[in-house]
Amino acid sequence: MINGNKIRELRLEKGLTCLDVSNLSKRLDVPISKTYLEELERGAKLNPSFNVIETISIILTVKLDELRIV
Repeated sequence: MINGNKIRELRLEKGLTCLDVSNLSKRLDVPISKTYLEELERGAKLNPSFNVIETISIILTVKLDELRIV
C-alpha cells in the first residue's frame, strides 16, 4: 500500500506543490490530477495503479519502495 504521508514529505522536501507534480506527470504520459494527489497524500485514496506510483517515484526521484507503507 502507498504511504501518502511519505509522498507529501518527499514532495515538500523537493519544494514541489501538488500542482507541480500534476504538471510533471502529464509530461510522463501518466496524468495525475492535483486533486487525486492530494487525496493520496491524505489517505482518502489507498490503491493507486502501478503507473501512478511509478510516475510519482520518478518525479520525486526515489525508489518505489520508499513510497510503501512498511
